[in-house]
Amino acid sequence: MNFQCETGFTLRGRSIPSTMLKTMDETSLSDDLSAKLEKDGYLLLRNVYDVNEVIEARRMILKSLHEVGEVKEPYDSGIFSGDSNRRRIYPTTKDLGEFWRKISEMEELRRVINGKNIMRVMNSIFEEEASHFSFAWLRAMVKGKASPVHVDHPYMNRGTDKLVTCWTPLSEISEDEGTLYVMRESHLWSDIRHKFLGLDIDKNPSIPGHIEEHPEELLNRKKSIFLTSNFNPGDCLIFGMFTVHGSFDNNNQNGKIRLSCDTRFQPKSELMDPRFAGPEPKAHGGLGYGCLSSSLPLTETAPLK
Repeated sequence: MNFQCETGFTLRGRSIPSTMLKTMDETSLSDDLSAKLEKDGYLLLRNVYDVNEVIEARRMILKSLHEVGEVKEPYDSGIFSGDSNRRRIYPTTKDLGEFWRKISEMEELRRVINGKNIMRVMNSIFEEEASHFSFAWLRAMVKGKASPVHVDHPYMNRGTDKLVTCWTPLSEISEDEGTLYVMRESHLWSDIRHKFLGLDIDKNPSIPGHIEEHPEELLNRKKSIFLTSNFNPGDCLIFGMFTVHGSFDNNNQNGKIRLSCDTRFQPKSELMDPRFAGPEPKAHGGLGYGCLSSSLPLTETAPLK
């Protein structure tokens, strides 16, 4: 991934110069994954999943979005229609959450995000048998949308601290579609760790769980840099609870929806956060999948300002 002087990356509409960007290092599956994760704070792994299974999961998700009028024909192109019937069909938060739960728990998606390939990787990272949350964070990002800069700890810290996030792209995601980024060496930033350690957003809803400072300003203060990459079906990005990350704006001119899914893994022997475990995870606020912004119609997920 070569960055030109003028890049297509923006955050909250602000252009990001090439001097603040660097391509992520790739990790081989034959490397010492645990040691590399501890050193770098992230692992970019290629060809972990069966590509055909990823494509089929994406197709089924887009089919569901097409059925509520949010994706144009042909639906497997993943182009946002600019319209939605989702709230008319599913009028309440509970209804919307149930709609998103059915999509998030479909067999085609779970075969990828909880399947044998990624479990082998996690067993290697933890050097023991791994387990995963039953709750999954499936995300659909329309043009103008981005994930805010944050660390994951405040959102899921009622179990073991031996917890990692696995971010899975469900299609090709290139520069103009809002790639995920991590901030170099941010897992070592003691001030960020100190600020968020022990914060539970469900117990302290008035305290923001994300980092309010603009990402570019945070990097300048820390003398750090954005690490990102183009992503393909089959890839995954793994990082710990205090690695600072987010995504760039989706600026795709054709209106392509950026589909991805976050999952969390831990040693099976350790305590799991009960909010995200079991056949009917309560998640944040007891809302289940209704707590996710992606459960809302795509017409209502307004771009960040």
